[in-house]
Amino acid sequence: MEKNVEIKRVLTMVEIALAAALAVALSNLKFFHLPYGGSVSLEMLPIFYIAILYGGTAGCVAGLLLGVGQLFFGAYVVHPIQLVLDYPMAFTVLGIGGFFATLISMKKNDDTFDYLRVVLVSVLVVFVGSVLRYAVHVLSGVVFFAEYAPEGSNILLYSLVYNAGYMVPNLIVAAVLLVPLVIARGALIKR
Repeated sequence: MEKNVEIKRVLTMVEIALAAALAVALSNLKFFHLPYGGSVSLEMLPIFYIAILYGGTAGCVAGLLLGVGQLFFGAYVVHPIQLVLDYPMAFTVLGIGGFFATLISMKKNDDTFDYLRVVLVSVLVVFVGSVLRYAVHVLSGVVFFAEYAPEGSNILLYSLVYNAGYMVPNLIVAAVLLVPLVIARGALIKR
């Protein structure tokens, strides 16, 4: 019994590492990129997937690995605190939605999927993680990138709007694509 638990733990760690590596690769395939940073890609999708399957801690670890991986592929750093905010922290918080996912069973009493719950949990995980990432980027924008705001404009409002320009599309894309992935995983487990 103890050997099975250890094997499951190792397999979970491997899946977390693979998801983080896939997320780093997907971050380089951008649908569009804003001039001062931020882009729309599928990078958050593997992190949300891990958060739903294994919970918030695993999701946060996968997000942290993504954030560290981002540092090696074109990170834009102006200050050490900005580095921490925009990379490790911004991607680590993506996994927090997984803590909510574990509170909601996605199966009916007869061990089949409740598809409405799958959709709701998936959207909840994406929403929570995306809003938290958005908040971290807004804070970084206000503190470290105020110089890019048009002269005389409200810096907080500028950061809110600028970061929403890529985070809202990322949220929508991740929510739409995560549901079928979670349903497919459930179908595979049942077999």
